[in-house]
Parts: sequence; structure tokens; C-alpha cells
Amino acid sequence: MDNKRRNFVFIIFCLLFVMVLFLRSSPAVMVHDLMEAFSITSSSLGVMSAVYFWVYGFVQVPVGILSDRIGVRYTVFIFGTVGVVGAFLFAFSQTWEMATTARFLTGLGTAGIWVPALKYLSLSYSPQKFASLTGVISSVGCVGLIFSSYPLAYIIERTGWRSPFLVSSIILLVFIICAWILMESKPNSSTTEQDKGSSSQNAGENEKSRFVDEVKRYYKFIYFIAWAFFVYGVLFSFQMLWGVAYLQDTFSIDREIAGLSLMFASFGLIIGGPFWGVVSDRILKARKSILVWGTLGFLAILVLFLCQTYYWGFWVVSFKYFFLGFFGSVFLINMTCVKEYFPLKITGTALGILNTLMIISVGIFQGITGLLIEHFNASLGSFMAYFNVFLLYCICIGLAFIITFFMPETYKKS
Repeated sequence: MDNKRRNFVFIIFCLLFVMVLFLRSSPAVMVHDLMEAFSITSSSLGVMSAVYFWVYGFVQVPVGILSDRIGVRYTVFIFGTVGVVGAFLFAFSQTWEMATTARFLTGLGTAGIWVPALKYLSLSYSPQKFASLTGVISSVGCVGLIFSSYPLAYIIERTGWRSPFLVSSIILLVFIICAWILMESKPNSSTTEQDKGSSSQNAGENEKSRFVDEVKRYYKFIYFIAWAFFVYGVLFSFQMLWGVAYLQDTFSIDREIAGLSLMFASFGLIIGGPFWGVVSDRILKARKSILVWGTLGFLAILVLFLCQTYYWGFWVVSFKYFFLGFFGSVFLINMTCVKEYFPLKITGTALGILNTLMIISVGIFQGITGLLIEHFNASLGSFMAYFNVFLLYCICIGLAFIITFFMPETYKKS
């Protein structure tokens, strides 16, 4: 594949990930519309929302295996088509059951984008560019989070909540078709050269050995998983669910102002992804030190949340949210480490396992956070409830910081 065509595919993956994050987070601004449309309670709406995340998480391993076995091109097309059907069906859903099925299909379909994108980067670009390009895809994708907030709310007020999903399904279909047309079924020549190091390193190994044997051999994989469980779970538990409620409940901040502050976390993710990638790939040429300093910065921001006893003003709070996203985006370097730690032939499977744990961690931390808020709010009030939440977060990220010192350095200098 020539460079121009390869870069076009990269752009398509960026746009696909925009749609993934848009479809994932868009129901947050239409809660009341959905409850009214389907005559359901908040608990039923919660089930509808949770279905997306659980199916998305649990199919990451199969997606990774398929990316390794049948290739990125077929994996993206098959799952992407399912996602198109899900978004289209949701736009015309008339019952809770139909809408929940649609969200299930949307979660299933969009689950086949991120891991194949990482596999494509592994096959088509040099290892020294992987972290930077991963950061770019993640950052561009975060534009979907922004579109799913105020812009989407503005559109819904004028057209209703169904039309955005109809349009989204059409756009997603166009991107899926473009990916199918532009991608080749077989790796290019640059991939073959890239794979030589892995091939020579793994020469003599039994080709029929299972992935579980690789995990046993590379037992330090557990460090990458544990670190990701804490950092990713804490970051997106707060960013995708509790970030606005914290300001509303603790400091009685207006929802719109709280929402604007939370948007700065998305800006932090957008800027942080490429920043850590470039520093890791081109400046420090290392992975472990990036994880150490990024985790330490993330912990420092959480300590600020823990210490805040009064509202510090919009801009101070917003920049605190910004740096929460900025330092939290270092999770992309952890994914780069996993990609480099395993042979190229099983990177899709390895990343699928990691991504499964990451998505599940969000659901776990969201649930634990809700239980803590409910428990302590009843007896101690909302301020102490969130104080205990941030105390838990600090303990978890403190453990993640300790884990970074046991991680192996995976950057291979050419």
C-alpha cells in the first residue's frame, strides 16, 4: 500500500472513532427525551445505557482475535455494518425493548473499530510512530464527545432526538464503505520488514501455541492490565458520569456551567493524547518514564479534588478538569506498551484483552462511586460523600503509580 493510500485509511479510522465516541455518549443529553418517548423510569434507562458498555467490553477479545485471524479490513466491515444497523434502528425505535436491542447492536458494532485501528497501525507504520499515531486517533475521536454535548443538545431542541441517529447511521455507513475500499486484505511490505524483529525473536516457537501460553511466558502483562484498570476506570467513571453531578451536588453549580467545566476534560484528552505520544516516540524515546510521570500528575490532580473545600471559580475548576483529562490520556502509552510487548501476530488479541478490562473497569468504578455517594450522602452529606470517592480514587491511582516501577520498558531503539 502506498503512503498516500495508507494515510487515507488512517484518516478514515480517525473519523470512525469520532462516530464511536459520539454514539457512545450521545444519550447523556437526551435522558428526559428517551424516558418520555418510551415511557420508562430512570432504572430502565440505566439498563438501556449499560447494555452498550457491557457488550462493547465483552467482545473486545473476539474482535482482537478476528483482527489477527481474518484481518482488519473484514473485521471493521462486519462489525461496522452491525453498528450502522444499531444506530438506524435506534432512530426508529418505538418501544424500550426495541431501543435496548438497538443500543446492544450499536455497542456490538462500534466495538470493532478501536482494536482493529491499533492493529492497522501495527501493520502499516513503524513501531516508533505507534504511540504518536494512537494519540492522534484518540484525540480526534474525542471530538465526538464534544459533538455529543452542547452541539447535539442544540440540534435536539430543533429537530428532536431521532434525526441525529439517522444521520449518524448514514455517516457511519459511508466511513465503513470507504475503509473497505481503501484497505487491502494483506499486510504491505513495510509490515513484513517490521515483523522481522518479532519473527527472529520468536523463531523456533510452536506456531500452534495458544495465547494463554504467551501470557504465562510474559507474566508481566498483569502489570499493564492492573494499571489500566485503575487509571482508565477512575478517569472515565468521573468524566463520563459523575463530573457534572460532583459540581452540582457539592457546590450547587448550575448544570450548564458544570457541563462547560467537564468539557475541558475532553479538551485535555484531545491535547494529551498526541502530547504523550510525541514525547514518548521522539523526545524521551521511552515508555516507562512517561507512565511514571503521567500517573504521578494524574494523582496530583486527584489530590487537588480531594483538598477542595469550596468552589474555586469557573476557570480554576475548568483547568483542573483539563489536566485530569490531560494526564489521564497517558493510558494510550500503556496500550502502546502492550502492543510492543507481544509478537506482532497476536497484538490484536493482546489489545483486545486489555481493552476488555478497561471498558469493564469503567462500569465497576461507576457502580462503586454511586454506592459510595449514596451511602455517605445519607449520613454525612454530599461534600463528605465525594470526599470519600476522591479518597478511593487517590488510593487506586497511588497503587497504579507503584505498579509503574515494576513495568518493563518496551521501547525498542532502532
